[in-house]
Amino acid sequence: MALYTRRIQATLTEEQYRELQRMARARHTTVSELVRESLERQYFEGPAVEQRREALQDLVSLRAPVADWPQMEAEILRGALEG
Repeated sequence: MALYTRRIQATLTEEQYRELQRMARARHTTVSELVRESLERQYFEGPAVEQRREALQDLVSLRAPVADWPQMEAEILRGALEG
């Protein structure tokens, strides 16, 4: 479990806060956890997904020769056992 050591402050309308409280109760969690999850999805997961997508595009653009999966798997396992 993460150790939360930094605090931030945001000002919401009464309606926004009530809605967050309602959602938190429905999910059996806290408003703070909802906010952390939202920040994670919005600012941390998205860039990571985009970086993985770019890395995949880079790999695909290499047009490296690839064998069928059973052969590739055997080569991967052989390399792992020898290394």
